[in-house]
Order: sequence, then structure tokens, then C-alpha cells
Amino acid sequence: MRILKIPYSLVAADVAAEDAATRGIDDSPQASSCTRRFGAAHHCVSDILPIVPENPPFFTHCDPPWTPYSYTLWHTLIARSQGLQGGECHEVIIPGFLYEDMMKCHSAWVTTGRIHNAVLENLLETLKSTKAGQELVSLLDGERKWFIRLDHMSPKDSPMGGVLPSLTLRDAMTKLCTSMRTYSCLQYEKVHAEKEERNMEIKLVLNRWHEGMDPGREFRVFVSPPAAAQARITNHPMAAPRPDDFKISAISHFDVALEQDGTVQLVEINPFGALSPCGACLFNWIRDGKVLYGIEEAQFAVTLDEARP
Repeated sequence: MRILKIPYSLVAADVAAEDAATRGIDDSPQASSCTRRFGAAHHCVSDILPIVPENPPFFTHCDPPWTPYSYTLWHTLIARSQGLQGGECHEVIIPGFLYEDMMKCHSAWVTTGRIHNAVLENLLETLKSTKAGQELVSLLDGERKWFIRLDHMSPKDSPMGGVLPSLTLRDAMTKLCTSMRTYSCLQYEKVHAEKEERNMEIKLVLNRWHEGMDPGREFRVFVSPPAAAQARITNHPMAAPRPDDFKISAISHFDVALEQDGTVQLVEINPFGALSPCGACLFNWIRDGKVLYGIEEAQFAVTLDEARP
């Protein structure tokens, strides 16, 4: 395995360009997510195909489903790896009928940069009148600190303290309603609920806040599909895994956190691939496609902020 050291100045410039694009300062084609040096996502098949050829029927490039990577499916495993005990991790299903109220708050935020108190209060009072809301009030008691997230994403992009712990119901709902990541999750759930003719389920996860969890010590691990690498080795059908084996064993990348004592904790599991909504962190799905898909030697990419002590 080769160690790849990325100058932090390149990462900082990429982050600055993304922030500018998000605020609408730069609407040029260069501001597109797919053209970013790091973290680009949602590529087209035509982008990755010249780099990583398909090996049908065992491997083809496709938009990966979200469901197998739902946080709640892996919550028990994640909680165990982080040493969370009973009472330190919870899942609460917010009633789907609150979707419209959450969208009103989100729309107000997008158009005016603030959520009118009356609109937010209406959402909170309606939520408190439900069983789920009462459970959330008991957990978000103003004293205990919680990490919150929906089933597929956290509201860490919220400018209202998205990366900080949540202590109250108002705090938690404000973060959710001011996050574009949350908005994407809610839209995804709405579309699939309608398609499957079922009620919406807004799953909210609460984990005890871990003060020692340092984002600067988090790493993304890529598990490349074996059939992708084998496409360059041989075209003989007996050399590739069966489609069912591939689906079960080989489609993911996951985030881990390195603790000060040297232990490693699981953070989350994400879908793999250039077409996925997940970026490749210090790699690029297209530029580093051969490495990420297992065709070339694995690399360990790291960046250090020279300005930090």
C-alpha cells in the first residue's frame, strides 16, 4: 500500500470553492460538484466507463440504492463499536404528517435566511403532541448532549450549529430544517413512500455525544467490487463471482474514526461508486478510479493542516 500525502492547501481551496458555489457566488461550470478535486459525487456512467470498464453480468456501473446503507440497519453495530450502552442510543420515528411543516420551515429558511418563530413553534407543538415528540422531549432535556441524524444523512451542513451537539427539541428541529442534507433525505423518503404506497417514516437517530470524536481523525475506507478488478484480469465467466455473491459482499465504503488510544470506531456505511451521492474524500472517483475500484495498488491518502500545532 502506498501512502499519498495531500497538501492541505489543495483541500482548503476545494472547500472554499464549494462554499462559494453553495452561496451562489460562483455559478461557473467549474463550481460543479463533479469538477471538484476532492469529494466529487453523482458522476455519469460515461465519466467512469473509460477508467473502469464494466464486466457484465457480474459488474456494471449503476446508481446504488440507499436502503441497504440506512443507518438504522447498522445502528446496533455502530453503537457497539463506539461503546454506547443502553440508553445512550435511540431511534425515534417522527410522524410523516410533519413533513409538510418541516418543508415550510425549510422554505422559510431558504428564502429569507431565518425561520419565523410562529412557523417553528407550530411544528414543535404539533410534534410534542405525538408519542414520538414526547419521547424526544424526554431525551432532549437541555442537559444531555446528543449527536442527531436522519437515516441517511446528518444535518452537519446546517449553519445553525450542525456540527455541534443537540440539547433541546427546538435545537434539533432547527438544525434539521436548515440543512440541505436533511432536505434531500426527506425528499427521498417522500418519493419512495409514495411509490411503495406507504406512510412516510422520518427516522431520527440520537447517540450520546462523544467529546473525543475528532473529525480530523476520521477516515473513509473503500471496499472495491471484486468483479471490477477481475474485468482487467480475464473475461472468462468462471473467474468472476456469481451476481448474488457480488451483491451481498462487495458494494460499500465506510467511515471509521481513530481514537487517541489507537482503537478504531465505525462511524457509518455508505454506498460505493462514482454514481453514488457520496464523495471520495481525499480521492476522486474519476481521477483515482483505478485505485478505488481495486484495479491498481491501494493507497492511503492523508492531509495535514500545517497551520495547526
